[in-house]
Amino acid sequence: MEYIKLLLADDEPIILRGLKKLISWEPLGIRIVAEANDGTELRDLISRHEPQLIISDISMPGGSGIDVITELNEQGYSGKVIFISAFQEFGYARQAIQLGALDYLVKPINKVQLERVVGKAVSMIRETTDSERNKKMLNYYEEKNRTHTIEQLLDGLLDGDKNTMADLTQLGVIAISRYITVCVLEMDDHAHASRWEERERNLVNFAVSNIIRETMDQEPNKGKGLLVQKSGLFTILIQHEEKDYPLQLAQDLRHKIQQYLKLSVSCGVGPSLPGMEKAEETYRDALKALNNTFFIGTNQVIRFGEAITENHREYRSITELQSHVLKALTGMEKEKIEPLIKELLEQIRMQTGNNKKLALTGVYNAVMSLSQELEKFDVELEEHQRGFFEKLTECSSYADVAHEVEAVITEMQQRAASKVSGKERALLTKVKSYIEENYHSNITLESMAALVYMNSYYFSSFFKKHTGQNFKNYVTEVRMSQALKLLMETELLIYEIADRVGYNNVRHFSDMFKKKYGKVPQDYRQTFRRHDP
Repeated sequence: MEYIKLLLADDEPIILRGLKKLISWEPLGIRIVAEANDGTELRDLISRHEPQLIISDISMPGGSGIDVITELNEQGYSGKVIFISAFQEFGYARQAIQLGALDYLVKPINKVQLERVVGKAVSMIRETTDSERNKKMLNYYEEKNRTHTIEQLLDGLLDGDKNTMADLTQLGVIAISRYITVCVLEMDDHAHASRWEERERNLVNFAVSNIIRETMDQEPNKGKGLLVQKSGLFTILIQHEEKDYPLQLAQDLRHKIQQYLKLSVSCGVGPSLPGMEKAEETYRDALKALNNTFFIGTNQVIRFGEAITENHREYRSITELQSHVLKALTGMEKEKIEPLIKELLEQIRMQTGNNKKLALTGVYNAVMSLSQELEKFDVELEEHQRGFFEKLTECSSYADVAHEVEAVITEMQQRAASKVSGKERALLTKVKSYIEENYHSNITLESMAALVYMNSYYFSSFFKKHTGQNFKNYVTEVRMSQALKLLMETELLIYEIADRVGYNNVRHFSDMFKKKYGKVPQDYRQTFRRHDP
């Protein structure tokens, strides 16, 4: 139970002792916090203890009860005052009642009268306290509900639901401004943040939200900001007049969060656009800007359109680059591998539009394609297929992705070198290159044996030893691989594809394709395109 604080005041010590002992105060929910011996001391103790109930002599040195209650009224005091008076001071007591005193008691004080007046005071104080508490609680929940409603409406607005604008206007959160800009902030240390307990995460979110709101409130003339946590990001919708204000705000927030919380954050700033109806557009562009931290580094503020400069780099075929990497690996041209891998990764980044998910998928597919090609040389690399994509997704930057790829390629090069050596390696490379370049022609075991000056029997054994496949199956694999690319990437008819990969009989081609991929070419193409987003 919360006690009511009582202050006693009288210039006669015997009266004070009598008041303290006359009734049991604590069972009534009252605790005596101080005693005053004159008017001056009474004023000081009221200021220090803020009592809810005062029982005071009406006439004391240093100020009368009339003076005290007048001052309390001026200060907006909400507690209750009970005065003690001698019979001849009744005029003072009556005036005190008119000024707001709860009641008065005439000396000598009667226990029953004191209990009655104090009980009345307690009831009134409790009623007022409960009312204020309920009012505060109601205001708290109303504000909490209003905040939640605004966040839901903002979430919808950023997703393109323009119907929410009317409700946001009614709630008074949309300002008349020249520009609308969205900024998105993200914690950089994902690995550390993922280990946080829910309580720690909530505390960090609370602290970051407070810094954002306080920073925006410091310069209300420059812009009005609305904060919502969306998809794990701190998303700020800014209504402003000066075009560069959002960039300045984002830089200020990054600095303060690092200074006060010792946390690193990155921020994407969308373009400043006219009108609240452009909120979705600036939000999407802010996300694109933030996404570039994966490629250019974290702990930065990145404005949309200024993230990565391509320097007019020429686009090159990713398939062609993979082929060059493969030739460098099998040909033991170690000095060519590193620059080729660097170029391959850069082309994947460019051609996926700096999209993290697409870039990771492109890198994974490139490495797996190289792995599958090397298996034809009897180079076993299956372990790289297990968990490699998960490794890529755990990388915090594209530079880390490059390190993972370099490690895999280095091992590929080492294993390839241990499998194929000297003259045999050169002969096998010559055969494979010829097949890759002439798969559309009539390639026979005899013609390939003649190419490397071997008899057919020895060549067949040599080829299987170094590739793990017989010659005929290998040629079929190459042709089917090329046929699949043409089927997926061109509009060529089936008979045209068959002809381009060395089959003059369409039926035979379809049977071989179905044996390899489980469906005839036309059905495979239709199924693929039906599921293509």
